[in-house]
Formats: sequence, C-alpha cells, structure tokens
Amino acid sequence: MGIARMNIVLVYNSRSGSALPLGELTRKMSAHNITIDHAIDITENFKQAIAPHIQSGAYIAAIGGDGTLSSVAQEVYGTKATMIPLPGGTLNHFTKDLNIPQDLDEAIATLHSKDPRKVDVATINETVFINNSSIGLYPSTVHEREQIESKYGKWPSAVYASIKAFIRFKHYVVTIDGIEYRTPFVFVGNNNYDITNAAQRSSLDEGVLCVHMITSDSRLSLLKIIAYAIVGSIRDSEDLTSLTTRSVTIHAKKTHLRVSRDGEVAREPSPLRYKSQPASLRILG
Repeated sequence: MGIARMNIVLVYNSRSGSALPLGELTRKMSAHNITIDHAIDITENFKQAIAPHIQSGAYIAAIGGDGTLSSVAQEVYGTKATMIPLPGGTLNHFTKDLNIPQDLDEAIATLHSKDPRKVDVATINETVFINNSSIGLYPSTVHEREQIESKYGKWPSAVYASIKAFIRFKHYVVTIDGIEYRTPFVFVGNNNYDITNAAQRSSLDEGVLCVHMITSDSRLSLLKIIAYAIVGSIRDSEDLTSLTTRSVTIHAKKTHLRVSRDGEVAREPSPLRYKSQPASLRILG
C-alpha cells in the first residue's frame, strides 16, 4: 500500500529574501504525496484568508522564519486546526527546538510518519509568542538601530545603538509570584532556555515560562554579565536571577513599553502580562 495523500493549506511569505517560489514549493510537496489545497501569502490579507481554514480544522503548513511561524501560531493556537512548522527563514529557532530537520525537503519527507501533538505557546497581553520576549536593552537597541540603519548600514548602526541603549538604560519593576524585582533587562522564554547551551530548549511542553533578569542597578554589573556570557559561564554571575513560573507581570511608569517578541519589536500597553498557554498549539512535526 502506498502512503495516503495529505491535503494542506500552505502559508508562505513571498517577500522573504529566502522565500522559494510557490511553484517550487508545490513541486516539493507533491513529490512527497502532499497536495496544497490553498496557498496563502502572509503579506496579503492573511488573517481573513486563513480564518475559514482554521474553522474547518485544516492542516496548515507554515514555511518561513520565526516571525512567519509566530504569526501563524497566533491564529492556530486554541483551535482544532493543526500547524505544520517548516524551516524557511533566516532564524528558525522554533523548528530547531522541535527537532524538525532544517533541510526543507527532509522536513517535508518526515510528515507522513508524524502524529499530531500539542506544544505550548506563551502570550504577552494576549499576543502569542513561540520563542521568547524581552524588554529593556535589546528592544531599545533594535529600535535605535532601525532609526539610522538605512543611512549608516547595519553593523555600524548596531554598535552605536548598543552603546546608546547601554548609557540610557532604564529599570522596570517585575512582579513574579508576588515578589518584586528591579531590573534593566528581562528575558521571558516559552519553556526553559538553557543559557549555557546556545539558549536552546529541550522541551516545549512543560507549561512554564523561564525568566532571566539582571538584578542590579550598576552598569559595571551589566558589563560583568556580558563578560560572563562571552566566556560561557553566565550562570556564575551573582547579578543574574533565573527562575520558572507560569505568569509574570511587568510594571513600568510609562503607559507603553517597547517589547521584543520573537524578534519583532512593538509597543505594548503597561503592565505587561505574560502567561504560559500549555498544550494550546496542535502541531505536526
């Protein structure tokens, strides 16, 4: 007996620099007995186009980097639809942590042997992220870099932005399980990130958030943490607090905060409310 044909809805990003043409994607799928019933370009009325397929509980394959996969997860989580994450962008942390082959043909070839399973996502003020979110130095640096990148280029702009963000860094009050912390930088991960091993996750179904914070007011302490990170012994820093929880609330004096979420930076209303959403995303992969 041959392998039963699989029918999918395909979500792709036509504007991605690494995107393959739809015709080539169709041929790759067909070679593995997979039929694309509908193809949706994420850059064109994506939410409206995907809605009926979500409602019908379709298999929805998403090819792209973490930004594309995060956008699809936002629509699929909490529904009966099944997301098929496939690598195809510059950053593919989600598919790597799911142990999905990073070669697209290999990833497609494994689909018939997989069974659907449920993994966690996390939310910040009801917006989904699949990897991590942060406030403080990193999103501030990205924002500053984007303001001048077209004029000075990526790397000179990144260096300038990093120095400026370091000089002007601010503190936030973070409340976790009723305890308050004062910090200039907060990293919140969907499940546990091993910061001593290239910030990878061994599981996406533990139902927790990991939180890493710099708990010092001193710029010198921040420089020491950076030095620890460079030599691979960041856990030895006394100014780094790491813990796991199911929810986090971050307060600040400003009404909105600049927040990084799966590599994208946007402004979110304060307070920021992070929550783990266990077993809320059904995937095949």
